[in-house]
Amino acid sequence: MKAKARHRRSWHRGLDRDAVVRQALKILDSEGRPALTMRRLAADLEVEPASLYAHVQSKQDLIDGVLDRVLDEVELPDMTADWRADMCAGLRRYRQSLRGHAATVLLMTERARGSPSQVRLVVRSIEILEGAGLSARDAVDAHVVLVAYVLGFVLQEVGRPWTMPPSVIATSPVIERTVRTLLTRSVDERFEIGLSVILDGIAARVARGPDATRKARTPA
Repeated sequence: MKAKARHRRSWHRGLDRDAVVRQALKILDSEGRPALTMRRLAADLEVEPASLYAHVQSKQDLIDGVLDRVLDEVELPDMTADWRADMCAGLRRYRQSLRGHAATVLLMTERARGSPSQVRLVVRSIEILEGAGLSARDAVDAHVVLVAYVLGFVLQEVGRPWTMPPSVIATSPVIERTVRTLLTRSVDERFEIGLSVILDGIAARVARGPDATRKARTPA
């Protein structure tokens, strides 16, 4: 018993926030959200639950640390003269990081505060959109839509497999056409098509210029 206590104290001396967050993410990845409790995390790290609070302020602080770790995995490619290619490259990597940590996707949608890890991604997105010629307002609007699209797409992607009973499909020719069309494309293809639809709309605003957009919003 004493040996076990000594082992725990020794481990605690080498513990830091990064190790705590890393283990929390490992639990989420392997067993999902319900498995991540402070007691379970402490047991995996071989410390008492109270020891965790030397490294994280609360369970929410732990979750924020985990989400930041996932966002930090998003590699931002160098910017080029092609704003559309730059935006696609960044969003593809954002999706890739989220897919690699499925249990964190819903947690991302529940997050109530910003962090340097989030700010890094927002800044690059706005830089690309403003560099394309959008006004600050239009760039922010476009950014919000793009992030919502990726989060929503991945949330469906990592959720339960989509199925529809044949009896339901047979009730409507519209549903039949819809299901048939969906089955002709891979998930990756559907992601790219949806992204293109949004970017086509952004490109149209870029072509009109910021002045035209501002005039369209000004009351007569």
